[in-house]
Amino acid sequence: MRRRQTKAAAIMLDFAIVLASGMAAYLARFEGAIPSTFFRQMLVLVPVLAVLRIATNGLFGVYRMVWRYVGLIEALRFAQSVALVSLLLLLGRVFLVHLDPHLIFPYSIILTEGALSFLGLAGARFIPRIRAERSRSEGGASTILIGAGQGGLAIIKEANRHPELGIRPSGFLDDDPQKAGMTIGNLRVLGAVRDAERVLRQTGAERVIITSAAFSPKAISRVMDVCGPLGVEVSIIKGTYEHLDAGATGTTASALVREVRIEDLLSRDPVPPSLSLDDLRQYYAGKRILVTGAGGSIGSELCRQLALMNPARLLLLERDETNLFEIDRELAGRGLAGVAVPLLIDVMDSRAAERVFKETQPQVVFHAAAYKHVPMMERFPWEAVKNNVFGTKQLVELADEHRVESFVMISTDKAINPTSIMGATKRLAEQLVQEIAARSRTRFSCVRFGNVLGSRGSVVGIFRDQIANGGPVTVTHPEATRYFMTIPEAANLVLQSGTIGAAGEVFLLDMGEPVNIMNLARQMIRLSGFTEQQVPIRVVGTRPGEKLFEELSTSAEDLAPTDLRKIYRCRPIAPPARLGQIIEQLNFMVKARDADGIREVMRALDIGYEITPSRRAPEPA
Repeated sequence: MRRRQTKAAAIMLDFAIVLASGMAAYLARFEGAIPSTFFRQMLVLVPVLAVLRIATNGLFGVYRMVWRYVGLIEALRFAQSVALVSLLLLLGRVFLVHLDPHLIFPYSIILTEGALSFLGLAGARFIPRIRAERSRSEGGASTILIGAGQGGLAIIKEANRHPELGIRPSGFLDDDPQKAGMTIGNLRVLGAVRDAERVLRQTGAERVIITSAAFSPKAISRVMDVCGPLGVEVSIIKGTYEHLDAGATGTTASALVREVRIEDLLSRDPVPPSLSLDDLRQYYAGKRILVTGAGGSIGSELCRQLALMNPARLLLLERDETNLFEIDRELAGRGLAGVAVPLLIDVMDSRAAERVFKETQPQVVFHAAAYKHVPMMERFPWEAVKNNVFGTKQLVELADEHRVESFVMISTDKAINPTSIMGATKRLAEQLVQEIAARSRTRFSCVRFGNVLGSRGSVVGIFRDQIANGGPVTVTHPEATRYFMTIPEAANLVLQSGTIGAAGEVFLLDMGEPVNIMNLARQMIRLSGFTEQQVPIRVVGTRPGEKLFEELSTSAEDLAPTDLRKIYRCRPIAPPARLGQIIEQLNFMVKARDADGIREVMRALDIGYEITPSRRAPEPA
């Protein structure tokens, strides 16, 4: 009922606008003194013209528009509707003049009436919207937008439509010299990014929004350096993958932008994947896929990405009940209740693992289950061997026995010249994969990468908790460095590598330059809105098994590029001939819980393992 009333009111308004436009055209043509002949013509023609324009507007869908959202496309519809009727008038003027002299009406009236009708019909829709947007823009926090591109225009549009976002755009900063001083989206480009401090002081802006997720980490860091001392809040527009997140809905600011995270400030840009979602879907669609450690940081992200690839079955193997419950619930919420199958099983339970392979017959296996915390594994080395070595051995043998098509094991940079039991067990697990790959029809491979941002127990999470508690933030050594990548990157690397792995190869990502942990701590303190005086940093020395510098490959491994961007292949090194004997020795040591014996066996493996004592923190100067 209300919709009909709104449509009737719009028709009445348009009728009045066209009548007024027609009469104004006659008055303008004859300078206010309309001859009697043309006055009678006006009384007949203008009402007919109004009816024609309303009918044509209906034909072009004008009365189905929502006035609050009219824009360029809607303006073109008005122009087409007005032009069609004006064209009919012109044709009538040319061809019907011989039938009746009263049909002789000046061309100027046709053109003037058409222009006035268009301005009136469109203006009646646009003026209320412009006034509303102007009034909305008067509220909210004064905001400088960095990047005068599509992202910046999107921010302006959403800020105008939704004043509840609390964003009042005040101008742009952009490094493109061609945009300097220009007005874009009714906002002026006030300078380049290097002018941020001057512009922020002049405008008194309270907020900065970086309008593209593709800004380099160094550029974002420079903006943070300027905004921090001024007390200006910095946000960044969400990337495409973040908008696809089911939780990012609604018209709140959090659905559009987010705070700057440490991931945005790392000294490496995200590596764009070589294979698109469609490419990966062609490989994994319709297959039965088993993910071990499915509730962990990497395992759960693998499950999320695999869920987009239409697998026939997605088998979630996890021994932690809570983690399994969470990932199963998440996937069920995405409509995968019949595809995702939770399996509460420990990979070291040989009978249960064998039953899974026998009953589900997986075609692809991603082995992400592992113990990973270096200090804890130094205290319980027998548990590291049981889970990381014996668990992997059992799975690769089952994969070979049941003729799995592809098996990918998640490894770590700590496996290279290891100084920890955790790293040594992962290197031995790589050798087990390579040993069986040489005689199996299954395509075995390993994927090796560095620290994963946001994973449980990662240094970023530890620093975040320490900052929240007021500090101090503990750093092992001023010169310690680590390679970093995001969880989505890590999972995507695993999935891409799974399409090309064959003979026990190890794949790794070009991870750029390693990140200094001391600088990482300082950046996180700054991102949290504190200074080092408020949240101090304390150097505590390395713990047993920890390195100062991580490596991604050994000098003996020939590194070669693959067809996938920034993914490299390490030539498999033949495992020791007495690998079986070593496993038997470890089995005996594990049963005896002989920590020293386990370490001696690992040293004899010729994998570069050395027992490294902890380093004390340097004495203060």
